[in-house]
Amino acid sequence: MREDLSMFGTEFNLASTCFSTGQIVGAIPANLLLTWIPPRILLPGLELIWAALTVGTYAVTSHKQLYPLRFFIGLLEGSCFVGVQYVLGSWYKKNEIGKRTAIFACAAYVGTMISGYLQSAAIATLDGKNGLEGWRWIFIIDGCITFVVAIYGFIVFPDTPYDTKAFYLSEDEKKRCVERLVEDGREELVNHFSVDMFKRAASSWKIYVFTVLFMFWNTTVGKVANTVMQLYLKNDPDRKWSAYDINNVPTCINGWNIILVLGINTFVDATGYRMIAIAFNLFLLIFGTICLVVWNIPFGLHIVAYMFAGTDGPLSPMYYSWANIMLSGDRQVRSFTLATMNAFGTSVSTVIAQFLYPTTAAPKFSKGFKASLGLVLGMCVWVIVVRVFELKDNARKEDNASEIEGESADPVTVNVNDKSFA
Repeated sequence: MREDLSMFGTEFNLASTCFSTGQIVGAIPANLLLTWIPPRILLPGLELIWAALTVGTYAVTSHKQLYPLRFFIGLLEGSCFVGVQYVLGSWYKKNEIGKRTAIFACAAYVGTMISGYLQSAAIATLDGKNGLEGWRWIFIIDGCITFVVAIYGFIVFPDTPYDTKAFYLSEDEKKRCVERLVEDGREELVNHFSVDMFKRAASSWKIYVFTVLFMFWNTTVGKVANTVMQLYLKNDPDRKWSAYDINNVPTCINGWNIILVLGINTFVDATGYRMIAIAFNLFLLIFGTICLVVWNIPFGLHIVAYMFAGTDGPLSPMYYSWANIMLSGDRQVRSFTLATMNAFGTSVSTVIAQFLYPTTAAPKFSKGFKASLGLVLGMCVWVIVVRVFELKDNARKEDNASEIEGESADPVTVNVNDKSFA
């Protein structure tokens, strides 16, 4: 692809930037539309369009033609991640949402692994078939898979508990889904888009602290781990790696993340010790990133360093489930905040990838690794900031509950579930 589209300098980074810019622009409006248009219609509908654009990418003949396509694919795809986060946050209780969000996160890692294997297989078996290069076949196959997933979404996507039309749920089951949320203290107003939503969001601390938290998360080496490891193998002076190995060996990062994403988030749901889990994950990130900053280390430790520095996966479900729990009660504000977190986070990762991890700095990426280390340390501090705000919010809820209980003959229970953030 590099040779066919003359992408010898920073063109690849620019194509990635176009895609990320589309994601940034599309995430917030798409998520707000989910409070108006049923998710089972909006999300698969947008996916159907980006499937067509993905297939169409096979026909580009220059990198200049690639840029607008990547932007519009990102624009449409920006709805997926935050949209599913919003829907997940609409269904599950506090001690369930972490594991379910983790399963969704793992799907991204599995997809990345499969795409690596597909790329290798397409290059090995389809290159030159019907006059098309292997990379063109990859876009065709990817678009066809996306089309099938979109059709599946139209059929089975459940919307939210308050307005689900899922054929596989009985009326009693639909009622029970809402009752579960009420029992868990997560009942929501069924409100739709209104200008007043922006005022409600801006007056809350949650949109600011969670957005900054996710911006920090997007500065880790994990955002570029597979790419920088590929470039490390490609530039390894002591070993000769085949194109197949360069594509597939870095998928160990994805496999490692899948194990920890499921394990750590299941631990959080089962025990409630979210802060301990976050601290453990941050330790792995710091250790791996320090090793990459040092650079002159044994080959085996280098591989471990890429895996540890790329272990950002468990934090995303923890942060999003944390935000979903704290934002319960107003679906508009929750939808807007979740999308804002992702939009600003993607903005930061785009800038960092473009200026601190350019392919011309391979394989050492000295500035990038040092910047990521400093920002991971900053994330450690910011997690504590979020925790302090949360404790104050929990104390306020307890005070309000005590006042209401004192005025009422019936006891009022507020499940702040403080242990879940221990």
